[in-house]
Amino acid sequence: MSASHRPQLALADDFLQAVDVADHTRRAYRVALEALAEFVAGQARQRDRKTRDARPTRIIPLTRLKPTTLAQFRSWLLDEHQYQRRAVNTYLAGAVRFMQWLDVREALPASLSASRMLLILKEERRGRRSGYIPQPIKEAVPFIVRYYVELPDPPAPTPRAQRERLALYRNRALVQTLFATGVRVQELTQLRRSDYDQGDRPALKIIGKGTQPRRAQLNDAAHQALQAYLRGRDAARPATESARAKEPLFTRHDRDLAQTKLLQPITTRMVGEIIRRAAAALDLPETLSPHDFRRYVANTLLSQGMPLESVQQFLGHASIVTTRTVYAHSTWDQVLDDQLATYLPDPLELAQKRKPQ
Repeated sequence: MSASHRPQLALADDFLQAVDVADHTRRAYRVALEALAEFVAGQARQRDRKTRDARPTRIIPLTRLKPTTLAQFRSWLLDEHQYQRRAVNTYLAGAVRFMQWLDVREALPASLSASRMLLILKEERRGRRSGYIPQPIKEAVPFIVRYYVELPDPPAPTPRAQRERLALYRNRALVQTLFATGVRVQELTQLRRSDYDQGDRPALKIIGKGTQPRRAQLNDAAHQALQAYLRGRDAARPATESARAKEPLFTRHDRDLAQTKLLQPITTRMVGEIIRRAAAALDLPETLSPHDFRRYVANTLLSQGMPLESVQQFLGHASIVTTRTVYAHSTWDQVLDDQLATYLPDPLELAQKRKPQ
């Protein structure tokens, strides 16, 4: 998405011009407010779909802000984008400063105050998991995979068409990999070709949160899609094996590979855009993110009977409590309902079988 089409919060530019901070802090605040605008715009789109009020706007009015906005923004950064806590705190510093600036100038909606937003954020920080609100499972995830698998290969007689073909191969491999492995989007964008084990049991070597290593096994569809993508890339850009091993596994394709000295990895924002582009083409009613793949796969595995401990290892969670709280909530309820229906007896039947003491 170009800068001219990105959502922007009202008065954000005024704040960035007025705030008395160092240049590097001002740049950090700008990035933070861009992320906050993206989050608020996403929430607005979900509400508008429910009310059938689809009026896209670049400037987001401050009436879209809620008392829970800062707390939900923090959860969005942690869960949807998998940012480290240090980065999340940097984003929140800019967002909090903006809210305080608005409050001093009485620019916030009448029912809103920066102090109330900060209090809710503080409570969310104090008991994040205990008060965790389960996120819905997006059933449209498999349709995103099918969309890229079924897209026809564009002819490649020109450099631009060749880039489009490589981008399609990459997108196919990317969504297949997300589905097969349930990796976090940041883990995906950090992969190198040397992390791709193409042996008898194809897998990716993942460095997860807290630098914890794990193997993420690939199914046949993901393995074949990755091989097709890398074959096409290698044909367009000759290089030694040692040089290729250092390349990002998933790269940008907005430039001619033959003229590119150093391949650039895709970003988390680009992965999100790849998924949103497919959702828009399919006219899906849901707002999808890369993390929805992780939720969907984890929920499906649990629904199919995979033990919670195995799903914990698959997702790379250090604690099984995280797996149970964040991913197993709906499946856990279903299992409990089935078990209660099976094992909890009918009191009237018990009364018929037994005599009172």
